Amino acid sequence: MALDLGQKRIGVALNKGTSMAFPHTVIEAGKGKRTVDAILEIANIQKVDIILVGWPIRTDGTLREEAENASRFKSMLEKAFTGKVVLWDERFSTREAEKKLLELDMSRKDRKKVVDQVAAALILQSFIDSKIQ
Repeated sequence: MALDLGQKRIGVALNKGTSMAFPHTVIEAGKGKRTVDAILEIANIQKVDIILVGWPIRTDGTLREEAENASRFKSMLEKAFTGKVVLWDERFSTREAEKKLLELDMSRKDRKKVVDQVAAALILQSFIDSKIQ
């Protein structure tokens, strides 16, 4: 499972036991425990053993301010999840997701609904690809 963290929404993607990542859903970002519980519910239903948390790193390799938020969120998940929680480089995931959705000629309104889960799928796919090579 991969998460693309945002201030308003969290994109969720799964690979469902395959070598392909699939957008799954978007969770409204809330306060700590409620958000963690929503993620854990999906993880339990889908029998997830690793959760990737998108880690926003600048192109020069330095950490963005949001990276600290991702680290804190990872810590909250680790306290509640029995599997492994990993920070994973998410550089350009949202921008790439927007580009792919624009190529599909999707309206701005429709893109807004799915961009976070598509970005999460790109994060997960980069993790899967790194393990295959």
